Amino acid sequence: MHASFFLTPSQLSLMASYIFHILLLILFHLLLATEPTSARIPTRRKQTGFRAPLTRVKNPLEASLVTSRMTASKDEYLLSLAIGTPPKPFSAIMDTGSDLIWTKCKSSHDPGSFDPNKSITFVVINETCEMLGLGAGCIQKYADGLSVSVTLGADALTVPGTGQNMQGGIFGCGIPDDENFMYDGVVGMGRGVLSLVTLSNQTIFSYCLGSRFDPETSSVLLTGSEASNYYDSDVQTTPLVTDASNYIITLEGISVGETKLAVTKNDFGTGDGGMVVDSGTTFMYLDARIIEMISNEFVNQTKLEKYTGSDKPYYTGLEHCFNAPGNVQIPNLVFHFEGADWKLPKENYIYQQQGNDMACLAFIADDKQFIFGNMQQQNMMVIYDLYNNNLSFKPANCKLL
Repeated sequence: MHASFFLTPSQLSLMASYIFHILLLILFHLLLATEPTSARIPTRRKQTGFRAPLTRVKNPLEASLVTSRMTASKDEYLLSLAIGTPPKPFSAIMDTGSDLIWTKCKSSHDPGSFDPNKSITFVVINETCEMLGLGAGCIQKYADGLSVSVTLGADALTVPGTGQNMQGGIFGCGIPDDENFMYDGVVGMGRGVLSLVTLSNQTIFSYCLGSRFDPETSSVLLTGSEASNYYDSDVQTTPLVTDASNYIITLEGISVGETKLAVTKNDFGTGDGGMVVDSGTTFMYLDARIIEMISNEFVNQTKLEKYTGSDKPYYTGLEHCFNAPGNVQIPNLVFHFEGADWKLPKENYIYQQQGNDMACLAFIADDKQFIFGNMQQQNMMVIYDLYNNNLSFKPANCKLL
């Protein structure tokens, strides 16, 4: 035997109303959980961020030292940090091409550098360089040839004026092999666990590197919500190569003015078009054959003659130099990345010191590493979105930001 029952019309109406409201509530929560997307503006996690000024410096070394291993990185953009308790300020190269944050250790050559014994919050860590993916022997090597031997530790790291305090951040206390290395260290902004980006828990950051040819310029580093404010209709976006340790984008072609060179992505990187975007390297690194093609088309369009004066190239590696262009119309150089065209005006690929009658293409020949340097990124807002794994950029007047 089983029980049976019947609902009255009023009860049926009440139940239908209840079910309707339940369905509306479910639909409302589904809408909240879905972020609107756009072809130009990718979705991203909302997060607080900070704004920090960058300082551009030019190495004042005499010409006799130009052949040192830092010759390809004379012009850099520095970020001010502080380490330890009490905090010891230092200004270091902002470098998207590496991970580790390191500062010079106190030594006979640098007696005013960081002394771990004077910081009450410094601790020795158990992890080795090998465990942290920094290579054997704790030797850090950079694209321009610099080599630094570091000792790892952990201490308080701060970005002054931003409220960013990273307690127990792992860093390196280092001694460069080049005594002429004029900076306090390097701030790694790469994708590894030790970079400033990871330590400050950011999934998006951007920067605008001011022109080295403008004495009144300024530069800035932005993270979080500060960085994401610059997405608009002028932004172009290209994917970052998935799972790469560096920020690598795919180069598919190059144009000089309106003339597209006879190259494809198979001619770049290891045949996959891969090019590292590196704020810590001054010039672009390309295969010598590609540089020759650019130079030939550049000469064909400008009719500039090869420089034959007595002055040596500004830096070792700048081999394609011409008589200063003066009023000659200089074509834009366009790098065609996957889904985006990065247009370089004259000042982003022609290196000429003020008052000098020699101008050089800002490219270093290298068949093993392909780098998009900081000179090529001048007066561009460059946005690294690690959540959506892409890189965006647009022209900007950095000193107005």
